[in-house]
Amino acid sequence: MTSAINARLNPVSPAARRPTRVRYGVMGFLCVLSFLTYFDRLCIMRAQPMIETDLHITHAQMGVIFGVFWLAYALFELPGGWMGDRFGARSTLTRVVLAWSLFTALSGTATGFFSLLTLRFLFGVGEAGAYPNIARVQSRWLPASAQGRASGILWLVARWGGALSPLLFGMLMREFDSPGFRSLAKTTAILRPLVTLQSWRLGFFACGFAGLVWVAFFFPWFHDNPADHPSVNEAELSVIGGGKPIKPHATRDGKVWLALVSSPSLWGLSMVYVFGSFGWSFFVSWMPKFLLDVHHISFKDSEWMSAMPMLCGGVTCLIGGFVSDAIVKRTGRKRFGRAVFPVVGHVIAAVAIFGLRYVHTPLQAVVLMSVTMAAYDLGLGAKWAAIIDIGGVHSGIAAGFVNMLGNLGGNTLQPIIGAMIFHRWGWGTLFTVYSAMYLLAAAMYLFIHPDHVFYEEDADRAA
Repeated sequence: MTSAINARLNPVSPAARRPTRVRYGVMGFLCVLSFLTYFDRLCIMRAQPMIETDLHITHAQMGVIFGVFWLAYALFELPGGWMGDRFGARSTLTRVVLAWSLFTALSGTATGFFSLLTLRFLFGVGEAGAYPNIARVQSRWLPASAQGRASGILWLVARWGGALSPLLFGMLMREFDSPGFRSLAKTTAILRPLVTLQSWRLGFFACGFAGLVWVAFFFPWFHDNPADHPSVNEAELSVIGGGKPIKPHATRDGKVWLALVSSPSLWGLSMVYVFGSFGWSFFVSWMPKFLLDVHHISFKDSEWMSAMPMLCGGVTCLIGGFVSDAIVKRTGRKRFGRAVFPVVGHVIAAVAIFGLRYVHTPLQAVVLMSVTMAAYDLGLGAKWAAIIDIGGVHSGIAAGFVNMLGNLGGNTLQPIIGAMIFHRWGWGTLFTVYSAMYLLAAAMYLFIHPDHVFYEEDADRAA
């Protein structure tokens, strides 16, 4: 088997066929997956008022429900990355999407605080491992020179999934509440049990179904090793691997774990995500409340306002990822190419979010929030590419490690700490803390070296 694979990896002569484009199909699957992860985790924000009313849940309890997802997601990120490195991304991603789709759909069956809390925790467990395994697929299916561009594209669709989630979920609920759907359900036997259900419950069912469709197409088609895919030719293998063999599995060596927890670069990236996520999580937890309390914009009327920062962030994800690769290619300085946009972006984000202390109109607030998100996301493609650069063939556990710490320190703690700061000192102090967090994230690049893999076995793969 090995000799057959190596034979396919011989340098391609000028007369050989052009490279096939299967890697673009892989990117297509990853983009849909990235969109669904953010869409499913944020759609609950749009249904929040109805859920609170129907299930008799307080606003404070809803905050706990939001937070428990991030806790579960963070705790199971590293195990999810390890599973991908150990068993392959194909089986692991299938498990991830099936689990999160199931618990997304079951969220529509919640009867009260504790049942919804349990289901959102299990949803977080299910979704954990998605991005570490996306990183693993990137490291095996895409050339090193394209990692920034690919990461920018993936995070663009992720941000747009988050931005469009309240809008699309709102449209779903309105459609399920429409006389046309209710009339159809009454006259169709298979739909009749849905007639009396609230629209937010039906919306969760629909979101869960979307994940099942993704699995149905992905699992039969995808292969962990590009050399095993029947549609990949020798020329494409050469493009992907630069003429070097592509390892289907990472080495099962205990030394990898010691290298993982002792890597200054991975700890630095983890702290970038801790501090950066602390500020970013404002946009998925406090932003609708800020627009309601300060600018008197209802949840329903703030759909587009809430979407604009992430829409802008998606655009800068793409720009930053493409230009980061271009800088690395032109200068050969990977550390500079992977650091310039995150550092500059975090500084601009710190200034912009601090300015929210002084706005007086909804338009001013939306502009500054959009600048904050756009600046922060300018470096996201480069940050994700740096994880893959440093992770090498162990990108799954490297991404799981960074995401675990980042989500524990940022997204999980921010709603709790943010609530304490807000209730004691108000919005102005909260925005000052966010600003300081962005500056701390920028400072972490003193410790990050993406031109070295964290485990020496992979040193020959470092560009």
